Amino acid sequence: MSSGDAPLDVVGVEKIGSKPKSKEFYPFAYSLLDSTKNHYCWTCLGETVDLTCDKCKVAKFCSKQCQTSGAFDHKYECGPLHNCKDLNTDERMLLRIIGRYKVSKFLLIFLQQKVSVQDILDGNDKKIDGFYTNRESGRSVMQIWEHCADMKKDENAMNVFKKIYDRVKQYGDKTHLVDKDTAFQLHSRNFINRHSISNVDYLREIGKGLYLDLCRYDHSCRPNAIYSCNGTVAKLRALHDNVDLENVETTHYTYIELPPCKIQRRHMLKETWYFECHCERCDDPEDNWLTAVICPVCIAKTEFRKTIKLHGQEAYFNSETLEIVCDRCHTTLDREYIFMALDGMRTIRRTIEGAEDVSQDPVELLKIFQGALLSYERILPMSNAYFCQLIAAMIPLIARVQMTKRERLVASLDLHFKCEPFVRYVYRYAHPSKAMHFLQMGQLHLELHNDKDAARYLIEAHRIMDYLFGSDHFLSKQTKGFMDHALSSLMQFQRSFVNVLEKAPEAKKALEEKLMTKDEKKALKDAEKNKKKRNNKKNKKNASNGASTKQSVDDDLGDLPELIADM
Repeated sequence: MSSGDAPLDVVGVEKIGSKPKSKEFYPFAYSLLDSTKNHYCWTCLGETVDLTCDKCKVAKFCSKQCQTSGAFDHKYECGPLHNCKDLNTDERMLLRIIGRYKVSKFLLIFLQQKVSVQDILDGNDKKIDGFYTNRESGRSVMQIWEHCADMKKDENAMNVFKKIYDRVKQYGDKTHLVDKDTAFQLHSRNFINRHSISNVDYLREIGKGLYLDLCRYDHSCRPNAIYSCNGTVAKLRALHDNVDLENVETTHYTYIELPPCKIQRRHMLKETWYFECHCERCDDPEDNWLTAVICPVCIAKTEFRKTIKLHGQEAYFNSETLEIVCDRCHTTLDREYIFMALDGMRTIRRTIEGAEDVSQDPVELLKIFQGALLSYERILPMSNAYFCQLIAAMIPLIARVQMTKRERLVASLDLHFKCEPFVRYVYRYAHPSKAMHFLQMGQLHLELHNDKDAARYLIEAHRIMDYLFGSDHFLSKQTKGFMDHALSSLMQFQRSFVNVLEKAPEAKKALEEKLMTKDEKKALKDAEKNKKKRNNKKNKKNASNGASTKQSVDDDLGDLPELIADM
């Protein structure tokens, strides 16, 4: 960031130690996405699929064992899938939830225990042998939070439910279904509380899961925990040592992506979860820097990028007139400039969201983003969330355009570097998104043979990965490999450099002096003068006493602590 940009509070990894904390959760129900259902096992979510269900011809399994153990969940979607091959994720998910909720004749045959719907409501389903194998939970599905009243007022939400229920009713087995009101109760709980399931590398969403205990934890835009997945098992991980994962009042993870500004985040949360967020970050005035602008007068007259807030009470010079004044040049921002800046933020958001509808060509997309960048680079600062998201959107495109390897590396590294302060602000403590950003920067530096910078970023990335996921995780091993390579190259260079300097003492001395500050040079000069004076005195004394040359050398060594003190 330039000197005029917003002073975003950067939080590093200083609170993490050597004892990572995590807590595991198991799903009540889960379902693969439409885009991944043909590539992952429908039971364990493994990436190898060797078997296909003989009845529906849709469900995939990695083994006969998984097909057998997943039979209960698949029972309720198998018939509907046979009738309609393209049942989507939400429809398959609702069928599975209804199946586990209802506990129909399938339980009577396979578990030989009679369990009523009221038993499920009372939570007695947890007492059934085998019903929750690797699916343990402290609550029943009807005990989790719902927003039925809010959803009934939401026309769009009700239209979504109607489409899902109509398809489930049309293709589902009538003996396996529930009435519309009960289905809505279950759908509401699923819609509000479900979580994304990622692959083991934490890089791609592959499904949705309803975790009855995990959804007890509240949202925060400044989380102190994250959850990740290993198959169906979700793991809540502390981002630093002071987090108590057993305390649902003080432990929070995020329901949404973190880079957007407060206005965007609150809109997303209100739209899906029906609440206005007042977490630590949303109520922090500092977060208003994410919608800041550059003072037009300061940049026009002196090229100084003075950043000014547009939102929050602290932004207004006069709270009654809502005047916004630059505290550097004392210019009042006119309404036209403010509206232009706000329109620029909206334009950037629309540009990013709709770019791929315009073109799939990376060159064309890059031109679109560069056009927006040039249009607003003198209006929006690097602290602005919209501007940073625009730069971040350009990063993956760089690798797809035609240019030399060095040009590609330099361009990508420059974009990463521009985003770094924003990334450090948004992703606090040992957040994996921050580690991924540093890993990419380290890799780029490594390919450019900037071993020192590569080592710096890779050490920080590895510290986060190792703390969060453990040393055996794919990301930890990958990061360690790059880090070791950078450190090895750096040490080899240093050894070679020292050997060369040892053979050229004059060059070594010149380099040391060049690297010294003015104060260090003065201290060294004074120390050398003092040493000469002491040596002269000692030489005179030794000459008069007939002391040997060896004694003089010993005296010089004795002066070493004093010499260090002088420096």
